[in-house]
Amino acid sequence: MLEELLMAELLCTRLCHDLTGPIGAVNNGAEFLSEEGFNMQGQAVDLIVSSAQAAVTRLQFYRKAYGKVRDHGEADLSAEQKLAADFFADGKTTLDWPDSHTEAANVSVSVKMGRILINMLIIGSSALIRGGTLSVRIGQDDKGHKQVTVSATGANLKWDPENDVVFSGKLAREDLSPKNVQTYLTKRFIDELGSEFNRTVEGDTLVMQVSQTG
Repeated sequence: MLEELLMAELLCTRLCHDLTGPIGAVNNGAEFLSEEGFNMQGQAVDLIVSSAQAAVTRLQFYRKAYGKVRDHGEADLSAEQKLAADFFADGKTTLDWPDSHTEAANVSVSVKMGRILINMLIIGSSALIRGGTLSVRIGQDDKGHKQVTVSATGANLKWDPENDVVFSGKLAREDLSPKNVQTYLTKRFIDELGSEFNRTVEGDTLVMQVSQTG
């Protein structure tokens, strides 16, 4: 129970950090409007509107990544594709998720696998320290196992070796931190689904793949 509590605390820390920027910008815009003699109301309103939308987009994306999901049913991949596209729209990272891979070769994935996919995008984007491209592909192997593949490609890509410790299941509880909690949570979701995780790093490309064998 203490482990779950620590994980929740660390995820809240991470979430609050990511929301500080857009929410702070909304506050700044509101303060500008309240200043006597301020003559750039249009720009202040634009700042408030764009920052509020950014905050909403991030909250929706993280709700999909961290929120509780139902035990059964198929993921709405088109909706997840749009969430991801909105999330990465204004940053240094480009999303390559073709429409053909929202229902690739008539392959559907479970709601829980869809949540894993969103979390893999977060991990992949963290490795793109100078931006780059995140690619999503969905299919199945020759044994009929459903597979979700997320690739990250960009200059000076950085894969933290601690991620491998986490995915191997060898991370000690006392070593759980805001830095590795995202990977730890994803590992827990993968284990819960009875899936297998593999990754390769070659040059400036990281490829992560989850196969649902259970």
